[in-house]
Amino acid sequence: MNNLQNIVFNLLSKSKQKFDFQHIHLFLLGEHGGDALRNTLAVILPGLILFYFGFLDQAIMIGLGALFAALTDLPGNRKDKVRSSLWTIPLFGITAFITASAIAIPIVLILWLMMAAFVFTMISIYGGRFAAMGLMGLILVTFTVGLWPADPLTYALYIALGVFWYFLISVLQVLLFPYRSLRYAIADSFYRMAVMLKNKAQFYDENVPLEKAYKELGALHLQVSEQQENVRNLLLREKRLTNSSSDISEYWIKQGVGVTDLYELLAALDHDYDSIRKLLAPLRVLESIRALILLLSEEVDFLSRESAGNLPVTKRHTKEAEIAQIMRKLSAEFETLSGEEAQVLGATIRNSRSIIACIGRIRLVLNRQDTQQSVYGQYSYSRYIARAPRGVSALRNQFSFRTAVFPFALRLALMFGIGGSIGLLLPEYHYTYWILITLVVVARPGFANTNIRNAQRIIGTLVGVLLGSLLLLLISSPVVLLLLAVCGLFGFFFFNRINYMLSVLCLTPGIIIALHVYEGNMVDILGSRIVFTLIGSLLALAGWFFIPVRQSKSLKKLAADVVDRAEEYRELVQQKISCVDVDANDLRLARKMAHGALAAFSSAMDQVRREPGAKRWNWRRLYTFHSLAYRANSLMIGLSVAAAEVGNEQDAMALLPRTAFVDALHADLMKLSTEL
Repeated sequence: MNNLQNIVFNLLSKSKQKFDFQHIHLFLLGEHGGDALRNTLAVILPGLILFYFGFLDQAIMIGLGALFAALTDLPGNRKDKVRSSLWTIPLFGITAFITASAIAIPIVLILWLMMAAFVFTMISIYGGRFAAMGLMGLILVTFTVGLWPADPLTYALYIALGVFWYFLISVLQVLLFPYRSLRYAIADSFYRMAVMLKNKAQFYDENVPLEKAYKELGALHLQVSEQQENVRNLLLREKRLTNSSSDISEYWIKQGVGVTDLYELLAALDHDYDSIRKLLAPLRVLESIRALILLLSEEVDFLSRESAGNLPVTKRHTKEAEIAQIMRKLSAEFETLSGEEAQVLGATIRNSRSIIACIGRIRLVLNRQDTQQSVYGQYSYSRYIARAPRGVSALRNQFSFRTAVFPFALRLALMFGIGGSIGLLLPEYHYTYWILITLVVVARPGFANTNIRNAQRIIGTLVGVLLGSLLLLLISSPVVLLLLAVCGLFGFFFFNRINYMLSVLCLTPGIIIALHVYEGNMVDILGSRIVFTLIGSLLALAGWFFIPVRQSKSLKKLAADVVDRAEEYRELVQQKISCVDVDANDLRLARKMAHGALAAFSSAMDQVRREPGAKRWNWRRLYTFHSLAYRANSLMIGLSVAAAEVGNEQDAMALLPRTAFVDALHADLMKLSTEL
């Protein structure tokens, strides 16, 4: 594999969600494919109709409004969609009017660009939907600068009309299919857990260093944790489900419980992996356990396909026969053992049976055949919801260089002022606004994300320019070219949340083709796309050095949070083992908080590793803390599962050695956190 291939592979793997081409049909038939098709049709249909009747300018403006609205529309429930529409329609209309009015006066335009960049960045503190609105609001500002509309009011009205048209479709869709986002979120959660389980098979391979396996598990844990939070927010904020005891309510809540329970079992561990390898390697059962885990990962993957509605799972699809065969082999080996080897292998067999049983319960729920499980009244739903900040006071509290959003907003405002000034100094070039667009989509608070995003945009743009040029050289029919541009738009929507580089690669040929058909100056379009994209990328990178947001400042605090949340979880588990009456909601919330703290530390550590000056950190110590935290967390979850089965003092006494081992790990964790 040559250097270019290595670069591309690394960029693909560092995307927010690594794209698995083996599962492309799940994406095409799932929410990504459906949303991409809906968004593409919403953007082009009004344009085609208006263009047919000779209203080209109106077609462009309404299409842009629909495009910007589509990119703000994150998965959500009915209330989310309606609230987004009520905010976005007036916000984008007013933004379009102010920008179009300011264009005529250069100094006013520069000041407005800086103010818009600052304000639209600051509103991201109110959650993902407002962050998306702010991002696309800035994109609207930059496109307006490029279009230079003659009539600001008419332009603003058509943009608002395009936004309204898109949200009309989106709200109608969520009214007809109210639990669509929830269904795909649950399916995605199962898929990510299947990937995580496949990774855990490495721990039973003596040729794979444990430190390497823990590093990979950390990245996967972050993805699974984010998706678990997504499922909780979609499920528990839907009051029609949480405030009802209907069959449909029970069906979705049972699915949500199944996701959480399965994650707990997959993360649980009764013995440390060092001990497992040391004790079980001489018995030659590690390979069988690894094969069992890989088969279980396929079973969880089947749950993903079934819950998304893409595959009716039958006996022909499942791996039940192969799993049963390995379980019989391990059970037979267990009968011949005694001492520590018997304890470790017995725990592995017991955990595997629990996972198999949980998969079976989930499958019964998916097939609507579950009659035993009851979830009504068992959960305090509101306590599990992560709520975004509200009110002016929340915004006021962010005005400090100790936060990430305030210095980033200042940086982006300054870069917008510089980028806008470059555009005004080069009036003979039509596409200088691409500098601003690049700044919006590339610049991120942290250096690592900005750097990765920069490389993804540059590579996607260069490859897209080559592809677009090739298509223009080979194809002369405007109709065929425009159809290819529509395909590029679909690809952009499809890959937008999956892989940014691929989305740019799809969009760039579409833009080049559309502008060529509309304006006909291919050389100017190609040169401007490359040059102004590079200028915007350089500005985004240089801006970090001028006003940096260093993740390293928060790393020690995040490590302390990992220890504190682990201690709270440990105390509740020990109370449970001691037969103290512990609220099940408290235990689940403590586990959730411990997971969240660990995921936040993993993310920050990955960012710090790519920041300038990263070498000053003791990375061996950081990785030791990281892997130790995961070991302690997994063993604690295993203890929590075992604590649920404690019925008497004898059961509690049997868990004392495991409790003592976890206590020792926690003490080491506390000591390491003070030495980072």
